[in-house]
Amino acid sequence: MLRLIALAVIDAFTIWFVAQLVPEGEVILAILVAAVALLINAAFLVEGMYPYRWFSPGLALLILFIVFPTIFTVYVAFTNYRDGNLLTKPQARDVLEDQLYLPPDAPTYSWTAFRSTDDPSDYALWLVPIQGADQPVLATEGESIPADEVDLGDNTLDEDGIPTGLPGYEQVARGQLLAILDSVLSQIEFGDPDAVIKLSPRRPLQEAGVFRQKYSFPDDDTLFDNETGVTYEAVKGTYTPVDGPYVNDEGQVTDAEGNPLPVVRPGFYVVTGLDNIKRLINNDRIRGPFVRVFLWTIAHAVFTVFVTFSLGLFLAIVLNAKFMPGRAVMRTALLVPYAIPAFISVLIWKGLLNEQLGIVNKTISSVLGVSGPGWTSSAMWVKVGILMVQLWLGFPYMLLICTGALQSIPNDIYEAARVDGASVLQQFRHLTLPLLLVAVGPLLIASFAFNFNNFTVVELFNKGGPPIAPDTAAGHSDILITYTYDLAFGSGRGADYGFASTITIVIFLMVATITFFNFRFTQSWEEISENV
Repeated sequence: MLRLIALAVIDAFTIWFVAQLVPEGEVILAILVAAVALLINAAFLVEGMYPYRWFSPGLALLILFIVFPTIFTVYVAFTNYRDGNLLTKPQARDVLEDQLYLPPDAPTYSWTAFRSTDDPSDYALWLVPIQGADQPVLATEGESIPADEVDLGDNTLDEDGIPTGLPGYEQVARGQLLAILDSVLSQIEFGDPDAVIKLSPRRPLQEAGVFRQKYSFPDDDTLFDNETGVTYEAVKGTYTPVDGPYVNDEGQVTDAEGNPLPVVRPGFYVVTGLDNIKRLINNDRIRGPFVRVFLWTIAHAVFTVFVTFSLGLFLAIVLNAKFMPGRAVMRTALLVPYAIPAFISVLIWKGLLNEQLGIVNKTISSVLGVSGPGWTSSAMWVKVGILMVQLWLGFPYMLLICTGALQSIPNDIYEAARVDGASVLQQFRHLTLPLLLVAVGPLLIASFAFNFNNFTVVELFNKGGPPIAPDTAAGHSDILITYTYDLAFGSGRGADYGFASTITIVIFLMVATITFFNFRFTQSWEEISENV
C-alpha cells in the first residue's frame, strides 16, 4: 500500500509538471520526465524488473542531468538559440504582452506614496492630476478609486490636495522613498488592469501616468506596436518590421527621421536546420580560425601528454632504482604540484611569466642582457608557456601511474635480458616501455581527451590570446573549448549558444574518432604483452 501511495504521488507530480512544461514549449524535458516516471513505475510494479528498483533513482538522475543536457545540446545545435532568441514562443509572447508605454495624451499625475500599516509590502499612491484627469485618484494594486469616493476618516486634504493621512496607511517619508523608488515603487502596476498606472520612467519622482499595452498579436506570427503603428513578423524567431507609417524607397520600415527600425526583442528560438553547420563551413572569418584552433588543439593535447609522460616516466625510473637515497621524500616532494588546485598554479605561473614584472623575464634580462620572451603577446611563446604550465601540472600524475606500473613488472625478465646481453636502452625499448604502455595506455588516452578540452589552463593563462585577427573571437593559444566559450559568452557580440553547440558536437566527434584509434593502438600493446 505504501508503495502504491508513493507511486501515485510521483505520478501526480509528473502529470502536473509535464502539463506545465508542454505549453511553455519544453517538449524534450517533458518527454524525459515522463520517461523517468514510467521507468520508476515499471521498476516497482513489474516483477521482472525487480532489480531496477534499487538503482532507479540513479537512472532517473542520469537521464535528467546527463541525457537531457546531451540531447538538448544536440537540439540547440540546429536552432538559432542565442541572445535575443533564448525563449520559447509562448514565453517571448508573454514578455512582449507585458510591456507598456505612456501615450502622449495619457492622463498624468503627481503622486504621494503611502504604505499599509498591516502589510509593509502593500503600497498605495495618491494621485493629483497634471493633465487629462478631472480629480485626484487613490490607486492601489489592481484598483483605482476616485477621490470623492475615498473614506479619509478624520483626515483632511492639505493645500496641495494631498490627504494628511489615510485609514490603514502611513505616508512614506522622503528619505525612505528614495530607497524604494527603483526597486519597489517603479515595479508596481497600480490601478485597474485595463488602465495601468506606473511611475514615469523619465521623471519617476515627479510623475505617474496611465500606461497602455505596447504590443499586441493580431495573429500567431504577427506583432503590432500600438505606440508606433509598426507591424512585425516573426522571421526565424525574430520579430522583424514589415510595415509601418514610414517606409523608404528600399522597402525598409523607418522612424520619422528615416532611420531603419531595429527588430523587437526578445524573440524565440526555432529550428534552423543546418544553418550553423553551413556557417562554420562557409564563413571565412570562422572557418580559417577554426582550422588553426583545431590544429593547435591536437598539438596541445599531444605535446602535453608527451612531455608530462616523458618527465613522469624519467623520474619514476630514477626513483625506482634501489640505490637512490631518499626515494620516499623525493616522491612526496614531487607530488606537491598535484596537490595544489590547478587554477592557483596557473595564476602563479602567469605571474612568474609576466613580461614586465615576472621573475623569469627579469632573470633573463639581468643574466643574459636581453629582453625576455613575450609570454602573452607572442603567438609562439604563449604556446610554450602553456606547455610549461601543463608540464608542471601533469608530471606528478604521470609519476604516480608510471611508478605503480614499473613496480608491477617482474625482475625476472630483466635478468633474462641481461643474460642475453641486452643493454639498458634495449631493455627499456623492448621490455619496459611496451609493458608500461599496457598498464598506462588507457590512462594516456584519457589524459589526451582531458587536455583536448582543458579549459582551465588556457583560459586562465591568457584567455586564448593573443588574438589571431582584430575581428575574430579566436586567439593563437585558443583550443576548441575556449574558442567555443568565446563564441558563446566572451566575444562581446552576445551569446550564440546554437553555434557553440555545433562546435561542441564537432569536438565530440573529433575526440571520439581519435579515442577510437588510440584504443586500437592499446589493443596492439596488449598483444605485445601477451608475447612477453
